[in-house]
Amino acid sequence: MALNDFHVSEPYTLGIELEMQVINPPGYDLSQDSSTLIDAVKPQLTAGEIKHDITESMLEMATGVCRDIDQAAAQLSAMQHVILQAASEHHLGICGGGTHPFQKWQRQEVCDNERYQRTLENFGYLIQQATVFGQHVHVGCANGDDAIYLLHGLSHFVPHFIALSAASPYMQGSDTRFACARLNIFSAFPDNGPMPWVSNWQEFAGLFRRLSYTTMIDSIKDLHWDIRPSPAFGTVEVRVMDTPLTLDHAINMAGLIQATAHWLLTERPFKPQEQDYLLYKFNRFQACRYGLEGVLTDVYTGDRRRHWLQIWPLAATAVAWQMIRCVCWTTLPPLRASWAPTAPLTRYVCR
Repeated sequence: MALNDFHVSEPYTLGIELEMQVINPPGYDLSQDSSTLIDAVKPQLTAGEIKHDITESMLEMATGVCRDIDQAAAQLSAMQHVILQAASEHHLGICGGGTHPFQKWQRQEVCDNERYQRTLENFGYLIQQATVFGQHVHVGCANGDDAIYLLHGLSHFVPHFIALSAASPYMQGSDTRFACARLNIFSAFPDNGPMPWVSNWQEFAGLFRRLSYTTMIDSIKDLHWDIRPSPAFGTVEVRVMDTPLTLDHAINMAGLIQATAHWLLTERPFKPQEQDYLLYKFNRFQACRYGLEGVLTDVYTGDRRRHWLQIWPLAATAVAWQMIRCVCWTTLPPLRASWAPTAPLTRYVCR
C-alpha cells in the first residue's frame, strides 16, 4: 500500500487531542454512554471536534489547526464547557487521568465503528484493555524530511513528556506503583514503543509499504508508535502523555512540546542516529515507573540524571520557560500521600 504524500502545513501550528473518561455517578465507574454525549454536543460546537474513541466509555476532544497555544486553549475550553453541561443534563460525569482506577476491561463495549471493529478483530481483548486515556499533540511541519528529523529530536524527550504528564497510578482496583501505568497496556501490541529507524521521508515510505504487507495496517492511524508522522495533516504527533487531571496542565504540556519542536527545527541540535535509541526503552520505563523521580541514562556517556535536570536546557525562550514552570511537577505523590490505603477508589474518581 502506498503512503499519501506529506501534506505541507505551516510549521509549528498546533493540534491537541484529549481522551476523556465518561463517568456514571454515583458509583463513579465508567459509563457506556459516550454516544449520548457526542450526539448532544455536536450541534453546539463552533470549533474543534468531539468524537468517539475505541470504547463507549471514551470521548475525544480534538482542536482544529491552531496557530498558537492561546487559540488551542480557547477551543479546548469551549469544548469542555459544552461537554460538562451536556454531561450534567444526562446525569453523567467527565474526568481526566490516564486510567480509570477500578473499571473492569471485560465490561467495555467497542464502538460500532468500522475501523474499531476491524481493530477488535485483529487484536481481540487487547482492544478492550486499551480503555485508557491519553493526550496527543500535533505539530506542523513544512515537509516530510523535517517531520522525520522532528520525530527523532522529540524522541530524546519522550521520558520527560511521560513523567511530566503521568496521571495513571491506579488500575483494575490496585495501586500499580507506576507513575504512568497506562503505557503498559500497549506492551503486547506489535507496534508498541518507538518507530523503526528511518533517516528521511523516502525511507519512511518504504517502511510503511513493508508494514502494509502484514494486512494489519491500512493507514497511519493503525500505527500506535510513541511518536508518529501524520502525512494527511502535515504533522508529527506525540502520543505518550496521559490525559492530565486539569485542562491547564494539558494546555501547558502542548505548549512545551510546541516550544521544544521550534527549538529542534531551528537549532538542529542533534544529528539523528540509530544508536540514539539503544537505551530508549530503559529510559521510557524509568519515566513510567518513577515519574519525575526516575533517572535517565545517556546512551553515549553513561551519565545518569534526573528528568527535571535534563529538561532545563530547553528553556531557551520565555515561552518554553513558562511552560516548564507550569508542568514541572507531578500530582502523584500528593495524591498518594493524602489517600488512605483503605479508602474506596470511588471517592478518588469523585475527587
